[in-house]
Amino acid sequence: MTHGESYRLLRNIQLLDEPSVSLNREDQLAIIRKELRKNILAAHDVNKRHYDLRARPTSYNEGQTVYRRNFAQSNAANQFNAKLAPVFIKATVLSKIGNNYYKLRDEETGATGTYHGKDIRS
Repeated sequence: MTHGESYRLLRNIQLLDEPSVSLNREDQLAIIRKELRKNILAAHDVNKRHYDLRARPTSYNEGQTVYRRNFAQSNAANQFNAKLAPVFIKATVLSKIGNNYYKLRDEETGATGTYHGKDIRS
């Protein structure tokens, strides 16, 4: 059995590659954890690179005219079908809240609301 203190020495003299050296369970798990951590970070970098290819940072200024997503719902009593409603509604940016949220005012109705940047188009 090889203990944790002698692992560094064995690694430096490259005896760990030989099958004659056996490690105890804790040392084997430490090696597996280290390799796993390296693989997770590599996968994270690949995913980040793919995401960043298509991600477009957006920022809107106060007073800017934008189009916000319409979240209208159907209402049988009023004979209103959401499928026929416009997808985007013209609005004005009143203020920025945090990194991704904006307070908007509808230009037609004057109603205000808070919307995420993903639901806003310029």
